[in-house]
Amino acid sequence: MKLFLFIAIVMLGTQASNAQTPQTVSWDGALLDYSRQQIKVGHADFATAYRQLLRDADKELTRGPYSVTAKAKNPPSGDKHDYISMGPYWWPNPDTPDGLPYIRKDGQRNPELRQYEDRGNIGKLMGAVETLGLAYYFSGDEKYAAHAAKLLRVWFVDEATRMNPNLQFGQCIPGITDGRAAGLIETSGFISMLDGVRLLTGSKSWTTNDNDLLKKWFSDFLDWMLTNEIGKDEQNAKNNHGTWYDAQSVAYALFINHPDKAKQIINTNSFNRLYSQIKLDGSQPKELERTDSWGYSNMNLRAFFTLATMARQVNIDLWTVANDAGKPYIQSALDYLIPAFEDSSKWTYQQISNRFDRNNLINLLQRASITYNHPQYEVLAQKYRPQNRLDSRNCLIWPTIEYGKTSIRRVRK
Repeated sequence: MKLFLFIAIVMLGTQASNAQTPQTVSWDGALLDYSRQQIKVGHADFATAYRQLLRDADKELTRGPYSVTAKAKNPPSGDKHDYISMGPYWWPNPDTPDGLPYIRKDGQRNPELRQYEDRGNIGKLMGAVETLGLAYYFSGDEKYAAHAAKLLRVWFVDEATRMNPNLQFGQCIPGITDGRAAGLIETSGFISMLDGVRLLTGSKSWTTNDNDLLKKWFSDFLDWMLTNEIGKDEQNAKNNHGTWYDAQSVAYALFINHPDKAKQIINTNSFNRLYSQIKLDGSQPKELERTDSWGYSNMNLRAFFTLATMARQVNIDLWTVANDAGKPYIQSALDYLIPAFEDSSKWTYQQISNRFDRNNLINLLQRASITYNHPQYEVLAQKYRPQNRLDSRNCLIWPTIEYGKTSIRRVRK
């Protein structure tokens, strides 16, 4: 097997001054710039992923716009501008005539979720803007930026259709609560969506005024997250919900150009999450308690990777924070998953869905290979790459090249 390594140029505190390098939120702008250059010179591996990206973006041109007001079921406030969803693992109580209060069945999704259209529509919006932003950045075709701008204005800006900047009614539970902290996990996709927004910079369709209005929305949303009781409850979560809360709040602070606030959030919350959520052996006990223990362990680790990547922008290094054995917490959590990554029979925890997906960890292994100067992570990722399509956009966001044909420069804090 040929040895592959990550190309990663990690900026010291800020992105590179090169005009070609986008000022991204949670992605590495230098890597995106590298991928764009490879597309321009016709590199075959990049061309495959690029063609698929454009196919995906062309489909998005025929979809939307999406609005939080386009729903039949009103939230308790009576205001359709308020987002509402239902807790996914809650079901009618078989022991009561009216099914109330609902009872929890972890890992089993209630099809009643489909009655709450906001969750599906916000997911479509987030995915579309990410796709269209990437397509515009790599192709320069204004049609992608124009449609992304339209989608963003309808959801966040236009008075008739905009979402109120709160999640007061996220993940309601019939008979128990009109909304709860866990609902905040449903906006974690805003992080990569905002990377897509940043890639619209320079477009005629996405103006400075548009961007300022979106920043105002996220400023208000972040204030709600930091001050509302529901937001505070999610901040206090001891599992992946807390980690993604940090990731979201840091991303929004960076997007609205408040790096000091991002730094404060990380210093106040994120170090303690490493200490409390990842044990000496690298296990994540709160995720192992779940019926989808593999999926949640990967999900929480991805949140830590996202946090650590963004923390570099404010000169904080979460990657090397070490446990009592002297090993970085994040690396130890990754290493804990590797035996089962290679042989799923070694995973002894509950896995209700019987679904053992390697793709998420392949991406994390690639990113860790350069962060920890450990090429064997990339070798392992390549070994199982057939399970991760070569036309995946991850090949453009987190690119790899063949070692020896191109020089690799690595800059660490």
